[in-house]
Amino acid sequence: MSSRSLVRTSIICVLLLLLSTTMIAAKDKGVIYYLSPNQFDEMQTAATLMIKKAVEAAGYTCRTVTAGNEDVSLQLNQLDNAISQNPKAIIVAAVDGTAICGGVDKARAAGIPVMSFNRVISDTEVDFHSVAGCKMMGIRAGHEIARLLKEKYGTVKGTILDIMGDPGDSYTTLIEEGFREVMADYPDVKIDTKIAYDWEASRAANIADDYLIAHPKTDMIFPHSDHLTAAVVSVLQNKGYKKNDIIMVSCTGMPMGLDLIREGWVSCLVEEPVGAQAEGIAMFLDDIIAGKKPALGKYDVKGIDAELIEMPYGLELRITGNVIDISNVDNPVWWGNQVGK
Repeated sequence: MSSRSLVRTSIICVLLLLLSTTMIAAKDKGVIYYLSPNQFDEMQTAATLMIKKAVEAAGYTCRTVTAGNEDVSLQLNQLDNAISQNPKAIIVAAVDGTAICGGVDKARAAGIPVMSFNRVISDTEVDFHSVAGCKMMGIRAGHEIARLLKEKYGTVKGTILDIMGDPGDSYTTLIEEGFREVMADYPDVKIDTKIAYDWEASRAANIADDYLIAHPKTDMIFPHSDHLTAAVVSVLQNKGYKKNDIIMVSCTGMPMGLDLIREGWVSCLVEEPVGAQAEGIAMFLDDIIAGKKPALGKYDVKGIDAELIEMPYGLELRITGNVIDISNVDNPVWWGNQVGK
């Protein structure tokens, strides 16, 4: 072997050793738990995969558990178990933002940072939140709803069936808050709000079925999640409604929601930027674990505008959700177009 070859081989060996050392070091950063509320809808299954990917890319081992079908007691038990393992941090999407507060306090008292994903925990202090700007999602949905009603009538008027998810979930209550804020400017719009407890699609379907018997000429239905919207569309089909007989606006950006836009059943939806929310957790993970306070202000998370603010209950990274309609539904940036790819 020539001296040049020996040098090249030595360099390669050193590089491989450095790479191996870096990988080992990265894997030695510790265990992070992610507590998911359910795995029955596409948003939660995608979120679990994206959080695991982002956390492990940041050099940690991510262990995930699921609270069955939004089971509060099960999630509290899972939180206790996670605390007993003394992880570097716990990430949780709370089934119930109030019920989980005692467990959050227990974890933080044990020196384990708690980071909240997607769902706000506001009744106690949490180290970090990464959330969609849910109120802004509601505001954007409200503006789209006003625009669509004006296109139909020349002015903003009509009847809306507004189907919330579970009121224990800040995701839906904040969407409702933003939506109502916009619609307050339109007194000729009648809004009937119903609740699909536990985010059960069958409850949304029953709500729509019953409502349309009494109000067959409803102008618009606004479910707060695509899996609820899909159930409502099935009701419309069974009742013989055609596309656009009733305007449909949705939220979340699941693959099924994007398909309903392509099929013409949904006019538009406001995306929850799930991938960016997962990346937002990973971006600040080292600082939160080290007890460092990141700088407040504007950030770019995977090309999406975000802002880190300080709330009474802790730091909150709010990430903007975008409006998706037939003109941009195939954009690969949407997480609903990335699932399974």
